Amino acid sequence: MRISPVVRITLSLVLLTICILLTGDMLGLTPGRDQAVLDARKKFCETLAVQFALSAEKSDVKTIRTTLDVIVDRNADVLSAALRTADGRLLAEAGEHQALWEEGAQERSTPTHAKVPIFRGDDRWGTVEVRFTPVAAAGLEGLWQSPLLRLLGFTALAGFATFLLFMRRTLRHLDPSAVIPGRVKAALDVLAEGVVLLDENERIVLANDTICDKLGQKPEALIGRMLSEMGWQEPHYGGEPRVYPWLRAMSHGEAVTGTALALPTPEGAITFMVNGAPILDGEGHLRGAIATFDDVTELEVTNQQLRVTVTDLKESRDEVAKQADQLQFLASRDPLTGLLNRRSFFDSAVKAFETASQEGKDLSCIMADIDFFKKINDTYGHSVGDETIQMFSRVIQSTLRDTDLICRYGGEEFVVLLNGIDIQTAAEAAERVRHAVEHCEGLTAPMTGSFGVASLALEPSDLADLIEQADRALYASKENGRNRVTRFDETPEYGDL
Repeated sequence: MRISPVVRITLSLVLLTICILLTGDMLGLTPGRDQAVLDARKKFCETLAVQFALSAEKSDVKTIRTTLDVIVDRNADVLSAALRTADGRLLAEAGEHQALWEEGAQERSTPTHAKVPIFRGDDRWGTVEVRFTPVAAAGLEGLWQSPLLRLLGFTALAGFATFLLFMRRTLRHLDPSAVIPGRVKAALDVLAEGVVLLDENERIVLANDTICDKLGQKPEALIGRMLSEMGWQEPHYGGEPRVYPWLRAMSHGEAVTGTALALPTPEGAITFMVNGAPILDGEGHLRGAIATFDDVTELEVTNQQLRVTVTDLKESRDEVAKQADQLQFLASRDPLTGLLNRRSFFDSAVKAFETASQEGKDLSCIMADIDFFKKINDTYGHSVGDETIQMFSRVIQSTLRDTDLICRYGGEEFVVLLNGIDIQTAAEAAERVRHAVEHCEGLTAPMTGSFGVASLALEPSDLADLIEQADRALYASKENGRNRVTRFDETPEYGDL
């Protein structure tokens, strides 16, 4: 595992600090806990010697015994205590002194075995023996109780955290570009593209003059900043970019090119085409990245204008197409009824007739005429006549199929071509139209219609002949009283063919 330079420097500072503390301890500059304990025990024993000497003058053994009990009970460092006469007899004892005291093992006082001589006059009357706890515990507990060891541990942990934070913050404000040769910096400054060098934490270590001029920043103001925290946006859409090319280059270890990024400025947004590439050391470890910025703001403005122009042209084209469709519709329709005019009807009907003839399919034709239309015009006027024609056309449209070709053939006469319909079904359809016309409400003048029906099955020679057959059947309906439907094969003319 590769340790970063910041961590290595931090560890070095911690070790140096510990070495300084140890040197100070060796020179006696740090207070020693063990010596302080020994000094306290020495003063304690001297105080006992004075107090017990006064009691010995009075042969007050009871006071000495009581004092020993109090000392053992109230002093955690004292395990046991006893008063021994000069001839070795034990006059008073507190705690398990006989078990704890190692008789004869210590000729002189030690940190754990203290002997305090008691004099009566000039003669040694006895000795007070005090058994103390060890100054330092054995094993790991003893090590942990060592103030110096705890100080070193605290210094190591706190120093590491403090030095690491300090080093990281300090290195941000250092100028990494100072170690870059001047000729390299000069070569980068003459490039038309902006160039930014990043460390492995994405912080800027070098920015050439081009990118500084574009951003309106001095180089020292950019050093140490994170490149992705400069307010980049998605062109056209706004919002934070989904991809930063330099970050992707560092995470994937390969170059990323052609990413558009926009940077808002007081003068307006600048659009860059950004490329990013990783920087690796000799062992393939990531050391940072290089990002290049090509200002394409003018090109983007031109492209935006071009997009607007293309949009306008498309809208104009759609409007022209819409108007052409409207003109085509108007050119193919009868202005009064909205039905097909004769030219448009024949364009579609000829194709339908040829297809049905070639494929042997059914095809029928209905001719219709408004009864006594001239009388309606003469009696009620042309406006009522126009109203009657419009109502008749609406009834035909609402009664027949959307796929049927319906044409205002002329004046008050209409023709319908029904594809895929035999003559019987066509006659039934004509009868439905006749009944609807007869019972139509809301008209100024009453209205009825006469109908003639012909079919491809009756072997017309062409479309005109088919329409002629239907027209003859219509004439037969008029001759027979009007307001009726007549099939061509029911007329006398069909039998004469």
